[in-house]
Amino acid sequence: MKIGITERGDAVLDTGWLNWVLLGSPAILITKNPGLLAEKLSEVPIQNIIIHCTITGFGGSILEPGVPPFQEAIEGYKSLVKTYSKDRAVLRVDPIIPTEKGIEKAKKVIEAAKGSYGRIRISFLDNYSHVKKRFEEAKLPIINYNFHAPLSTRKTVLTSLEELAETKLEVCGEPEMECTGCVSIKDIEILTPNVKEIQMSKQRPACACLAMKQELLLNRKQCAHGCLYCYWKG
Repeated sequence: MKIGITERGDAVLDTGWLNWVLLGSPAILITKNPGLLAEKLSEVPIQNIIIHCTITGFGGSILEPGVPPFQEAIEGYKSLVKTYSKDRAVLRVDPIIPTEKGIEKAKKVIEAAKGSYGRIRISFLDNYSHVKKRFEEAKLPIINYNFHAPLSTRKTVLTSLEELAETKLEVCGEPEMECTGCVSIKDIEILTPNVKEIQMSKQRPACACLAMKQELLLNRKQCAHGCLYCYWKG
């Protein structure tokens, strides 16, 4: 059994996942526009999904020009929690920009979602060379580290966010930290509880995803959200 996922783009902007879930196959849908996804899902009889609602607090800014404003995204997330439950509507603060402003934005997201979340996932900005170039062209302060933020910074931020959230957070793809894959044991328990044989994937070392992961999108370019930190170059 495979679990579909929409890592290459946004499930609102690219509905290449739709036929998969309409056939009853399990899927994890990732979006920065949870309100619009909630509207789309209300039109079709889809149940066996988990939704990652990605909210960094920078929606509508130069950093995320095509993303809905922060409060609109929070309300969309809360509506999905009501429909699909706290375990199936996951708050994803991803990426966290490891600056004073970025960390405060992450805290603001968690504060605004209190009372709604069950699962929270985080990761930190991957500082690709093309991301540095975009920041420079946008006249934003350059993030001064090579690819991954310093481990001490990541651990300090994680601790402060867990204290604020009063729960253990899931960490995605961070070297030298305990990580939970985007397709994890928890997801299997929710989506495919009868599966017995579980294998790890062979992706990057920090990826803790299981081998059951199946990408559902064909997109191989930056989506219309236009986020400056996007891993796609163009």
